[in-house]
Amino acid sequence: MLMPTVSVVIPTYNHARYLPYALDSVIDQNYPNLEVFVIDDGSTDGTAELVKPYRSKINYVYKGNGGTPSALNLGLSLVTGKYVCWLSADDVLIGDKVSKQVGLMERDPSLGFSYTSFVVIDANGVKQYEVNSPYFPNKKEMVKKLMEGCFINGSSVMMRSSALKIIGYFDVNLPQAHDYDLWFRFLRHYSCGFLEEPLLAYRWHGENMSQNPNEACSLIVKERAKRLFPECLN
Repeated sequence: MLMPTVSVVIPTYNHARYLPYALDSVIDQNYPNLEVFVIDDGSTDGTAELVKPYRSKINYVYKGNGGTPSALNLGLSLVTGKYVCWLSADDVLIGDKVSKQVGLMERDPSLGFSYTSFVVIDANGVKQYEVNSPYFPNKKEMVKKLMEGCFINGSSVMMRSSALKIIGYFDVNLPQAHDYDLWFRFLRHYSCGFLEEPLLAYRWHGENMSQNPNEACSLIVKERAKRLFPECLN
């Protein structure tokens, strides 16, 4: 069976301390057809030097600092895979995440994206607890629950490239909640899949962007969602 190419985009900004763990977790996946793009968003902490030993296995691209959505979009413009994963530079893939998610996506072509549960680790990589992410097979219920807050961990997501081309990339005008915005746009046109197994380690180290959430960005996303789903949100 021909295994479709999966592209992994890793945006990074001054995360040299954690990046090797993210890279190793991708390279060590049991999936044979991967391409990896590290998008360095203007790091000043020696990231370029750090990735040199990996250069035969990854594509490294440096750009001026413009924020996570701009780094992600650059990566998305370069990928060739049928499926795309976004992995934050401080997070880690667990187990056979890629192969299990490809299996899910291949079985159901209606899925625009899928996500998984995850574990939380500390700055040193020590497991703290598991998060059993909620999932609602009924799309209307899924949209309503998402309106209460984003429970989809972006680094756990796998997206179908053909769907991304239709719904568009991340909104660079949203420094936060750009992922939240994308999930609603996916759900307008596609179904969403889910694997209950925790297949991601989300690193909580105190410098996470979600430590200081930008409520204005979330409000913008929710207003857009009301316009996208008038049948279930108005």
